[in-house]
Amino acid sequence: MATPSIFRGADAMMAKLTKLEAFSPNEFARALFQEAQIEATECKRRTPVDTGALRASIMVLEPKREGRKISVTIVAGGPGIDYALQVHEDLEAFHAQGEAKYIERPLRESAPHLAGRIAKRIDLNKAL
Repeated sequence: MATPSIFRGADAMMAKLTKLEAFSPNEFARALFQEAQIEATECKRRTPVDTGALRASIMVLEPKREGRKISVTIVAGGPGIDYALQVHEDLEAFHAQGEAKYIERPLRESAPHLAGRIAKRIDLNKAL
């Protein structure tokens, strides 16, 4: 079983994540993708629903590498769902179910905790 990581303060956590990313970029990318899937589920939960097509269009793209930077993207919309951006940005629209900023708000709320979650996910993946 993997030894759990212990973090004291944001600077220590960021230093640990930077070290983990450099040490094992594949494991970092895997953990980041897994955590983004959890975020996408929350985004779907908050997506306004009329036909369900917009909610169903939300997905996480595979990790992308640019030098030492690893990122994932959560997207919504696509062919036939060209209204995704308008629904996301219109703060004045009424939605019986869901809300505007259905991708942005969950990600902003999770941001302070994401680095720790990724580190824990890496440890969990190592234990499997």
